[in-house]
Amino acid sequence: MEKGRVLVVDDQEEILSSLGAILTDEGHEVLKARDGQEALHIVQSDSPDIVFLDIWIPGIDGMQTLKAIKRISPKCHVIMMSGHGTIETAVKAIKLGAEDYLEKPLNLEDTLHLVEKAVSSKKDQSEVSSFSYGNPGPLIGSSQLAVSTRRSVENAAHETGSVWIYGEKGSGKEFLARKIHFLAGKDRYKLVKVACEDLTSENIREILLGKVGNRDTTKHGKTSFVHAGTFLFVGLDRLKPGLESTILGILREIDDQAKISPNRPGYLRSLFTSKKSPEEMDKAGYDSRAIKSFSERVVRVPPLRDRPEDISLLVRHFLAEASREFDKEIVDIEMDALNRLTEHTWPGNIKELKILVEHAVMNTSGSILTANELLLPISSSAHPYKSGEQPISPDTSAQPERRNSSKDGPAKGVAAGIADGDGAMTGHRLQKTLRGKVVIYGQGLHSGQKTGLTISPLPVSSGINFGHITSGGTVPALLSFVESTDFCTSLRGNDALARTIEHLMAVFHVYGLTNLLVKISGEVPIMDGSALEFCNLVENAEIITQDEIVNEIRIQEPIELPTVPGFPKSMRIEPSEIFEVEYHMDYPQPIGKMSMSFRLSSIEDFKSEIAPARTFGFVKDVKIMDEMGLAGGGRLSNLVLLDEEKVVNPPLRFENEFVRHKILDIIGDFYLLGRPIVGKIIAKQTGHSDNIAMLRLINDRHGSS
Repeated sequence: MEKGRVLVVDDQEEILSSLGAILTDEGHEVLKARDGQEALHIVQSDSPDIVFLDIWIPGIDGMQTLKAIKRISPKCHVIMMSGHGTIETAVKAIKLGAEDYLEKPLNLEDTLHLVEKAVSSKKDQSEVSSFSYGNPGPLIGSSQLAVSTRRSVENAAHETGSVWIYGEKGSGKEFLARKIHFLAGKDRYKLVKVACEDLTSENIREILLGKVGNRDTTKHGKTSFVHAGTFLFVGLDRLKPGLESTILGILREIDDQAKISPNRPGYLRSLFTSKKSPEEMDKAGYDSRAIKSFSERVVRVPPLRDRPEDISLLVRHFLAEASREFDKEIVDIEMDALNRLTEHTWPGNIKELKILVEHAVMNTSGSILTANELLLPISSSAHPYKSGEQPISPDTSAQPERRNSSKDGPAKGVAAGIADGDGAMTGHRLQKTLRGKVVIYGQGLHSGQKTGLTISPLPVSSGINFGHITSGGTVPALLSFVESTDFCTSLRGNDALARTIEHLMAVFHVYGLTNLLVKISGEVPIMDGSALEFCNLVENAEIITQDEIVNEIRIQEPIELPTVPGFPKSMRIEPSEIFEVEYHMDYPQPIGKMSMSFRLSSIEDFKSEIAPARTFGFVKDVKIMDEMGLAGGGRLSNLVLLDEEKVVNPPLRFENEFVRHKILDIIGDFYLLGRPIVGKIIAKQTGHSDNIAMLRLINDRHGSS
């Protein structure tokens, strides 16, 4: 059977490892990516025959990635995977060009059959993309450093011998290596990449030669693909000391075999990338003979900050490229945006710039890219921070970002507001989003379906928006789009539905996140019934402050819901210097009477006092919800269940967990005006419908949503 080049795209290491091992054992060359953007870069540079693509991935979601792959490489066979999908998702994927759709856990026989089918058909395929035959694209830049680098690459391409390419992270080392290979007249199948960090003394001969010791194995080594082509050793500085000598011996062994074997004619070339120069590696104690052999020609890649005059050219190139990939019609970028990009220090170099432009293109709706759509810190001196380090945001007339030192006490969240020069509260705060996309898996409480959730950054003043993983329509998380408050808060609009949003919205509220796109399969997963996992999800991302403000709503006089005679419900909001909730409940046993007051003064207070509280329900209510087609995903692991006498699934996380969860719901629902509220809520026996009714009263006095 003919062998192929297979790309596996998944954020779960066990899938990458297990599927990769199976395909490698079958003799295929396997490439791996952990998010959508990495996958597209590999499709552009390596031109795989087959892509196994998970739907719920960070970066660019699976559906967007699928569409982009089919634009870049129309004949590439894409097989979608998901353990959290639906029939609707599968149908949509096939319509977008996927060859097939597999449910996890994958069936080995089905998987190998699809690979065999795809590889056998590749002989008859003619590639039409501009990246055919592995052309990595032009080397952009007019600066003296760019011209010098281009000359070095061209000289290296037309000579023989090994090439050592070194430079900082993200500076384009692998791109230049592929350019050398392409300019030398080699096609895509004669470039084989080896990740040096994966090599060990135990596996190096098996990976490169398919041998254990001098004994052949059933596995195909990398040399079975490369023939008279190019080995690309990536990350030589991450190679375990001592293995450089082994690589040198293997390359000489391959060269000797090529001279006597008619099955391996031609010259095999080796390219090496490293963050360190040959001299630095030599001083670090690596074998001098190997270092000398690997660096017959040396190319240094300059960092982007040393050639700022090239940034505008690179931006326009990446802008045009991303516009084609994501089917956008972006014709230009405003000058203020270009100035911001030129002033940035680019610690991630060209790769950081490319990813930033791609993010902006994906999320913009206009034809001209603006400065507000760039996910950069709000000044060159301001550094992005992890969410657990969030400061009290300063007044916009002062420095745009300030960190708390440990002596300042707990990290403050959005509830703290913005202090002006005199320590008073100003009434506006800086907008925030995430640097990149995050993903989480779970189950819908009401649908009962396995599902997932991705959160992506959006430009300033975009707001919080919910969308379906398979469609382009989104519904804003605003009061006017609330559809239902039966047992949860749901949004509907623009052909999009978002159910059970309150826990996630509470986390957005507390962390001060204002511009995000949340993609789901109709319902936010219930997780363990609390908001704690959403806190962890956000904290594992990078929160960045944006260069616009969001005006808060400050309650100036009491507002009270009309009461209904005979019903014990009541809700009132009154002036306060902080967002706080006082909740009273009087339920039948085993809950009884409970009360609690909570001041949203810090993220840590929320995480420890409110976020862990789980949703709860009575057995009789669960039966009613079941008749309504709800609570299909309710499990003893994701809600507190009560009968008329006791908690069915103890222990509780707090003695008063029920009232804490009511406060959690209020924090989430009260973020549906699109801006934070400063005031004290006093509520008794209320639920989602009462929260929404109060928001409408507040909205009538303080502006529309």
